Amino acid sequence: MKNTDKTINRLNTAGFMLLSAVLLSPSLSAAPLTASETRGKQLYLSGVSPSGEPVKALVGPESTELSGTDVPCVGCHGEDGHGRPEGGIIPTDITFEYLTLAYGHNHDNGRKHVAFTADTITAAIAGGIDPAGNRLDSVMPRYALSASDSADLIAYLKRLSTDADPGLSESVIRLGTVLPMRGPLAGMGQAMKDMLSAYFDEINARGGIYNRKIHLEVAEFTGSADSTIKNVHHLLEAEPVFALIAPFTGNLEQDILLLSESRGVPQIGPYTLFPEDNPAYSRSAFYLLPGLKNEARAMVDYAADELHLKTAAPMVIGPESGMTQGALEAIDQQSRTRGLSPAIKFIYPQGQSQSRIFAAELKRQAPGVIFFFGADDELRMLLKSTEQLKPKPYLFVSSSLTSPNMLNEAPGSRIFMSLSLAPPVQAGTDEFFRLIKHNNLSMHHLTAQAVSYSAAKLLAEGLQRTGRELSRKKLINTLETIYQFDTGVIPLLSYGSNRHIGSTAVTIVSASRNDR
Repeated sequence: MKNTDKTINRLNTAGFMLLSAVLLSPSLSAAPLTASETRGKQLYLSGVSPSGEPVKALVGPESTELSGTDVPCVGCHGEDGHGRPEGGIIPTDITFEYLTLAYGHNHDNGRKHVAFTADTITAAIAGGIDPAGNRLDSVMPRYALSASDSADLIAYLKRLSTDADPGLSESVIRLGTVLPMRGPLAGMGQAMKDMLSAYFDEINARGGIYNRKIHLEVAEFTGSADSTIKNVHHLLEAEPVFALIAPFTGNLEQDILLLSESRGVPQIGPYTLFPEDNPAYSRSAFYLLPGLKNEARAMVDYAADELHLKTAAPMVIGPESGMTQGALEAIDQQSRTRGLSPAIKFIYPQGQSQSRIFAAELKRQAPGVIFFFGADDELRMLLKSTEQLKPKPYLFVSSSLTSPNMLNEAPGSRIFMSLSLAPPVQAGTDEFFRLIKHNNLSMHHLTAQAVSYSAAKLLAEGLQRTGRELSRKKLINTLETIYQFDTGVIPLLSYGSNRHIGSTAVTIVSASRNDR
């Protein structure tokens, strides 16, 4: 008997520990919404029936007819159902737990009624009456819903109070990033991961953000489109993250953007040369830096305004890639805007940038100004090819593609570089360098680390401002209010509903003050 009791106690203890692990595990969140709950959520948030049928609403004593899209439930009751006081009106808490309280309700205006049921909630939605037959406030719309729409909406109201966004629990915010962890870019990827981890570890050590600890998941950017997209799918679907932080998107910017946008997943500080500058396509993405197209436009402006090269024959040179094509389009567009001559383009095959190819083409075209979008070694070949040209052309390069140290290799030449983010220096970056020193981080990829650090700092600011009642939508709305935010290592960041690129600042610097 005693042995049996001990066995039962061991089983009870093990069962309690297993149950506790399941209930308290920060990586687990509420079960996914059912099909009916998902349809009800759409109706609650948008006022649009998933069936495609229009939803009509009657509002006020005169029963003014409006579309459901004009007065969706979320507009007054909020994403959490607790109500958002506005203009002296305090909407009722419509979470199912509150509506069905066993002891009923006594309202401030004297109205009393027993607990709601699913049927009486449906009657209140359609007819504006409570379980006792009392009229609800006239500002409460009465909605004409089909039986199926009513059932779906009730199903969602039952889940409303526990419907947290994926990757979010009471104790954890799961973030994801996409980084190269093998191959030639592995050093950069590891440096970015280490910076993000160090920053969030310090936040967690201080208790997290509103008592939520930040957990970082890394999906590998493999260099292969198929495997990288598969990894991103896993990050967004298998164990979904709340947001993406400083993902390295390479040449897959648009593919990854489509995936995150379709799921409403915020991207904070994607490390990309081509930020989407139309917020209609990037509602959830918040970029830090202007990108290569804005750098290219700044080059044209400098050539026109500072060097007065409106009549010089421009030429765009770069490897055969989407990157060069994007820069070329920006140069063409800006040249037309500024009244410059149309640019000649010379696109060379990847890996075939020999000096003789450059020399022959330059001799044939005799450009007055060159906009170059290649790497360091290719730039060296180009510079060698221009040595015999008279007069020498003005040359613009991007620090996003070539090292700023290249300016030191061509003293006295007519070479200019666009800078959207120079490697950070000690002045004004104490916290950044303290983090590097305290965690023994590499200093070989300072630009990439500055981007990941700034993205993490921007996200932390957005989370703090949003508050405890967190959701993806609320975070996005908060980030759109950020103005002149200083991370300490990149230009000031400002966002808005029609601006999702935080900094558009581009500086043009020259290799010599006497290059003119």
